[in-house]
Amino acid sequence: MSSEKGNILEAIQKYVSKSDWKSAIPEMEKLFALDPDPIVRVRIGDAYQKLNQKTVAANEYVRAADLYAEKGAVVKALAQYKLALRIDPNNRRAQQKIEALHSHTTISEQKAEPVDPGKQKPANSVIPLFSSFTQDEFNDFTSRMVVHTVKAGTVILQEGGRGNSVYVIANGSVKVYTTLVSGERVELAVLGPSEFFGEISFLTGKPRTATVEAAEDTDILEVDEAKLTDLIARRPNVRDVLQQYSEMRSQGTLNKVQGAE
Repeated sequence: MSSEKGNILEAIQKYVSKSDWKSAIPEMEKLFALDPDPIVRVRIGDAYQKLNQKTVAANEYVRAADLYAEKGAVVKALAQYKLALRIDPNNRRAQQKIEALHSHTTISEQKAEPVDPGKQKPANSVIPLFSSFTQDEFNDFTSRMVVHTVKAGTVILQEGGRGNSVYVIANGSVKVYTTLVSGERVELAVLGPSEFFGEISFLTGKPRTATVEAAEDTDILEVDEAKLTDLIARRPNVRDVLQQYSEMRSQGTLNKVQGAE
């Protein structure tokens, strides 16, 4: 089987390098039959996007999301449902699936999401944040999310900056660091899938206290300041939940900086 899989991967790479998406898709289907990894369905969706078959692409992202949800990876599922909605805003199935995530056992029972091989378990998962929301709060919060893919090395947040979006990592990882008065750069954390950042500046209205940079190609879910402000005006408890989450994490970050000085 390993030889067969290798041959299929080689064929996929050949077609992708030539942007021959039509020929790549059947090979990807063969790969999925051997190894039903959700990421394969994501790549099939990407190929259909390249062919401008947006409805088919959206359905593939929903299918991938369903597979992630079955595995308990609800944030990855959320990102794929949002991607489906970005290219097909009328995809009601994707919206219904997002709303159903609130009752998923990973969220309702605050279970740990599965960790990719070689990755560490997240220290500050967004799951407790989601589980603290009511169904309506969860629906409103996630409906305001936009999914982005950022390339490795891209600065998402700049220390001292005033952007007030908040983010959840779906895939990949980011480095969080600050610069001391001495000029020394201190790494505060490496955040991975299901981890949440950016809420401190939003809550305080103060400049960013750290720089966040993509450590690899990373998918993130963003809620910008205007949308979050509107949400909180409608549902004040959302701010209380964000505040509790932020205070819990800030203490750990402060301890790390003090230890480096």
